[in-house]
Amino acid sequence: MSEEKRVLTLEDFWRLKTVDDPQPSPDGSQVAYVVGSFDETKNQAHSAIWLASLENGQCRQLTSGEKHDTQPRWSPDGAQLAFVSTRHEEKPQLFLIEVSGGEARRLTNVPDGVSAPLWSPDGKQLCYTSTPETDRQKVPQESAWLEAHSDVDKNTPRLRRQSSLVSRFDMRGYIDKRAQLFLLNLDEPQAAPRQLTEGDFDAGQPVWSPDGKQIAFVANRTANVDASLASDIWTLAVESGELKCLTNGELSAMFPSWSPDGESIAFFADYSMDTRSGYEDPHLWLVSRSGGDQRDLMSHLDRSLSAMQPDYHFSGGAKPIWSPDGQTIYFVSAEHGANAIFALSLESGKCQRVSSTAADIIALESAGARQMFVGVAATSEQPYDLFTLPWSGGELKPLVSTNQELLAEVSIAPTERISFTGPDGWEIEGWLVKPLHAEGRYPLILHVHGGPYSAWGHSFYFQAQALAGAGYASLYVNPRGSKGYNLAFTQAADWGEKDFRDLMAGIDAVLARGEVDPQKLGITGISYGGFMTNWALGHTDRFAAGVSVNGVSNLVSMCGTSDISALWLGTQYGRFWENEESLQFFRTHSPITYVGNISTPLLLLQSENDYRCPIEQGEQLFSALCVRQQTVELIRFPNASHAIAKTASPHHRYFQWKLALDWFEKHIQARS
Repeated sequence: MSEEKRVLTLEDFWRLKTVDDPQPSPDGSQVAYVVGSFDETKNQAHSAIWLASLENGQCRQLTSGEKHDTQPRWSPDGAQLAFVSTRHEEKPQLFLIEVSGGEARRLTNVPDGVSAPLWSPDGKQLCYTSTPETDRQKVPQESAWLEAHSDVDKNTPRLRRQSSLVSRFDMRGYIDKRAQLFLLNLDEPQAAPRQLTEGDFDAGQPVWSPDGKQIAFVANRTANVDASLASDIWTLAVESGELKCLTNGELSAMFPSWSPDGESIAFFADYSMDTRSGYEDPHLWLVSRSGGDQRDLMSHLDRSLSAMQPDYHFSGGAKPIWSPDGQTIYFVSAEHGANAIFALSLESGKCQRVSSTAADIIALESAGARQMFVGVAATSEQPYDLFTLPWSGGELKPLVSTNQELLAEVSIAPTERISFTGPDGWEIEGWLVKPLHAEGRYPLILHVHGGPYSAWGHSFYFQAQALAGAGYASLYVNPRGSKGYNLAFTQAADWGEKDFRDLMAGIDAVLARGEVDPQKLGITGISYGGFMTNWALGHTDRFAAGVSVNGVSNLVSMCGTSDISALWLGTQYGRFWENEESLQFFRTHSPITYVGNISTPLLLLQSENDYRCPIEQGEQLFSALCVRQQTVELIRFPNASHAIAKTASPHHRYFQWKLALDWFEKHIQARS
């Protein structure tokens, strides 16, 4: 008789492993991928490169993973893997390892590190990105003074000059350097890498053309580069260095992917926030090698690309994938709480779903030799892990079980999809995670996603599972403004009006079942979810406690302190300094305006290096509530940016959830 499983707890965070960046070998026999783990004692995150057989799923660890080994890339002959590692120092460098095993060989010694390694088709060169030293944010007078005073400690903090709107970016920091493309000749290992691009712009996401003569990449080289969120698809002739822009400067383009014949490039894009007002869904686009003929392949489809918000796992995303004959492009799209694989015919324009599993697919590659997809996905019951799927489609097939030891010990709380009617009679979708072994009516936490252009759905939410283990139900609702339904639904994002009413309708629908204690409700969310938490507490007293994570409280100050809000909010809702109507909109839709109504205990979790929703947003709300002598606490997370679960230290990632649970335990359980 097997032992009874226990409930999952927050302490299981330290045993939870992540899986990312699957890379099938050229012959289709195996896949390289990255496994991440946490060391509680050392407060460190680690990652190692693993190999798994695509025949039977047998896997083995290839690199040590003492620090961070990431971005594995196969040589064209399948004998070697290039990868990026921090094993000898803080800055990531490029390494090469034989797939058969042995010690990795270091290829670069770049002061600021490298990223995005990419083999040339002939296997003789490696392209990568790095950020050479520049003086774009140095103060000339100080630089001259330091030159004249050689005895001054050069490590003394320097003055920083800002002369453009977008001078810092969340998770990146201050933009004092630009990412450029470099080329490493493997036949001449002692030769210095060749810099391919230069100038005051970033070059990223490089992809070799099939003939090896060109590299496509993404860059913003608009006239006012620091006041624009646009990005174009460019090509670079490897021999001559000639640059060519293929798109028209109105899009935010990403993930270029060459057609098999090298004549076209597929990519994802939406219209840049600063070029058009109103939300537009990101779509799959196509442009020829010669440029100037960009085409939206999804203009006839009311569909968006992938748009799910995980709570513990982050990935670089799934790029467009071509069929070998160049007639079909596969991509991941959001549909009713799932990220699924779709196939688009270039001849007919017909789009059909390929994967039938209700899952959150966050990474996707093609193993052409086996005519199958390899990717990373999660379901409501299974954490993110590798899967395979034939090109013909069907159910996702798990390839490995990276978290097998943990899952063998714990019971996973069931997740139920629910639907209900919101304002205007719109059908709203949600997911209810019920506590295990609950007796009587139980407390419930409402989770609000970020965005607002994002979504919840068929995914593995670690926080919900830990809350279920502690006796709480979790409700995840996709209010208007969420992705995965239709454009009109997403464009209806209402910043505290009908979207708030959608969320309250979800609470009402669950309460009508009689399973939840209406006196023991909590609310939490990050970013826009933090905004809605702050907003809700100023508009209802039905919640016993709230936890706002890097939320918004004042849209007016957001426009002056956030990295993108002056462009994004200004384009969407008008520039408040230009007309009274826009100023009134920002005021009436700011939670700080209603701080006088808040009496619910509020915990503010704020990242000190958050440039998206800066910490001043939480500080304003905290100060006002302190003056009013309300129950409020603000916890500052040092060195973390907007996504705490991705950028904070492991201990602080854990405490993001631990502090929230303790707050709910203290204030919800005390309410009767």
